[in-house]
Amino acid sequence: MTKKNTKEKIFNISIDLFSEYGYDRVSIRQIAKETGIKESSIYNHYRSKESILESILNYYIKEMLKEEAPLMQASDSLNLGFDHFYKVGSERFISKLSERVMMKITRIFLVESYHNEKIKNFVKEAIMDYAIKGWIELFDLMKEKKVIEEDSNSKQLAESFYYYGLFLLYEHFIINYPEDDEKFIKEFVIRTTNHMKIIFNSVKINDKESNEEDCKDNK
Repeated sequence: MTKKNTKEKIFNISIDLFSEYGYDRVSIRQIAKETGIKESSIYNHYRSKESILESILNYYIKEMLKEEAPLMQASDSLNLGFDHFYKVGSERFISKLSERVMMKITRIFLVESYHNEKIKNFVKEAIMDYAIKGWIELFDLMKEKKVIEEDSNSKQLAESFYYYGLFLLYEHFIINYPEDDEKFIKEFVIRTTNHMKIIFNSVKINDKESNEEDCKDNK
């Protein structure tokens, strides 16, 4: 087994163990045993169990950011209509979330965030705060393009949408665990899409209002 393959195996085994038993209940000895190496050999690749956790969290963010569309790209997509805009963004997110390793990491940080300070800060800053900020920018963009009412509260809209999706993840990975992942993903898409439609319809500008605004701007 090469050094690179050994490190990857430690990484993947750790994800499996952390997601199944919890971070605190898994020891370096157990990781080494499942990997098929000596306990001391772990330290040739990772300084500690905590450094393995850090690499897992960094991997999650890196992978999720690959699917994030730049604001300019989002603007172009929005020009084709809100339904198209939302469908494209949703498909990018779901394609990454539904990967086996990403589902396991999601369970890790949701479960551990209640008692692990490092993971709690990770969830708040790298997951929640970052996502809310991104959605605020998108709702602001919709206001600029006269897709939704100008006096809409972008922060409130962002939180209303994002926190519902987060609740569904919490429900799946904690309350209903273990539950079929494939079935959950299908239901997640339907439920979040319906929720977004409710939010969007409450603040959207209809075609008549949009034309009136355009006329005012042209005077």
